[in-house]
Amino acid sequence: MLKKVFVFIGIIFAILLIVLIIKTIQAEKKPFFKATALIDLPDSAVQHMSSAIQIPTITPNDTVHIDSFAFKTFQHFLEVSYPMVHQHLKRVMINDFNYIFEWKGIDSTSDPMILMAHYDVVPVEASANQLWTAKPFGGEVKNNNIWGRGAIDDKVNVISILEAAEALLKKGFTPKQNILFCFGCNEESSGIGAQAIVRYLEKNKVHASMVVDEGGEITKEEIKGLKRPIAVIGVAEKGYITFELSVEKPGGHSSQPANETAIDILAKALYKLRSVKPEARITPTTEIFLLNTSSAIDDFFQKIAVNNLWLFDGLVKSNLSKTPSGNAMIRTTIVPTILNSGVRENVIPTNATAIVNCRILPGDTRKDIQEFIRKSINDNRVKINIKGDFSRDASAITDIHAAAYQKVAAAANQIMDSVITSPYIMLGATDSRSYRKMSDGVVNFSPVVDGKGYHGIDERLPISDLKRCISFFTVLMKNQ
Repeated sequence: MLKKVFVFIGIIFAILLIVLIIKTIQAEKKPFFKATALIDLPDSAVQHMSSAIQIPTITPNDTVHIDSFAFKTFQHFLEVSYPMVHQHLKRVMINDFNYIFEWKGIDSTSDPMILMAHYDVVPVEASANQLWTAKPFGGEVKNNNIWGRGAIDDKVNVISILEAAEALLKKGFTPKQNILFCFGCNEESSGIGAQAIVRYLEKNKVHASMVVDEGGEITKEEIKGLKRPIAVIGVAEKGYITFELSVEKPGGHSSQPANETAIDILAKALYKLRSVKPEARITPTTEIFLLNTSSAIDDFFQKIAVNNLWLFDGLVKSNLSKTPSGNAMIRTTIVPTILNSGVRENVIPTNATAIVNCRILPGDTRKDIQEFIRKSINDNRVKINIKGDFSRDASAITDIHAAAYQKVAAAANQIMDSVITSPYIMLGATDSRSYRKMSDGVVNFSPVVDGKGYHGIDERLPISDLKRCISFFTVLMKNQ
């Protein structure tokens, strides 16, 4: 009898294994596309990109003490560098430093395409200046790269859009439908510039057929074992909310400390909060991303797991949780970013505060996360309050079968050989979040390859990527 049981179990196991292998083998194979030749890089393009970096369009967090001279200088730079754009396109300035360029198409009654970017940049820490290979705002061209803050985030898209438009205008090109270029001046601090642009467009009853903003990129390096490049195209953004955790407890002289201080209570609360994680979930978009990625690697066991999530869901989530980027794909993240307490070394403070930033996975809500934090800390002495004016749940998800996504994917296939296009959920926030109320075709993609130096040291743009970006936007403009 026992032998029959083992035989039966063996048969079931063999059938299961056959099912897993067959399903994996039958998984969709991604076609190979041959890219068209990239356009010739205009002689002025590299110099324009270099000059744009040299103008320090830094926006501070408060958005009030803006260096208006730098932003006016950038405006003059655009006017001199792109005369055809300024001659043939209507320009509207919103709140002084946000741009709308309107390019009239043959059919002006159809919904326009919006190509957007931001030209403000984050500051460079004074202590980090010496760690840069080139001056952060030097715009130096060396080793086939253009170096400096904003090279990748996000002046490359501003310059690439305008270079593509200038070249097409010189050839007498007119788009099929209207095209709007929308450039914000404070994406890195508040995004209120983008909000003002959207209010203007809504007032003028503009509904966009598609909106393309920064976000995803082409990767060859970020995914282990990748045999083909993958163009990851953002179709949604995680939500955003920030909380302030505060503790108040009488302090005193540091020579006579109580058994527990405000700092102790807050530290324990943060330790508890970081010791647990919100529930992990593989969303439908992330599942598609994993399937597309698995098609470009040789690890057959990984292919089996991803193509059979009905059985290996837990294993896949466990593996993704091991890396910061993988973990952020499958759950809401909660992390303290600012701590504040104390006034002197010999004074025990009365107050201690921590700023905790959360990026919300689709399916969770701000209310859910606030309750998760409260239960995790489980200490009524820690007050939990929403911080700042901006918060929102995860965005709607752009349909990958609709025209907006398909056009961006097709353009990506034209600028790099054998690239696999794949949707994914944006882990960070962009100005495009404000545009979702006026378009259901918001897509996030910048055709750079494994961009280096985002918000960090040695931000730089390979000249080959500048050429690829200009080609990408040229394709989009011509193939509306």
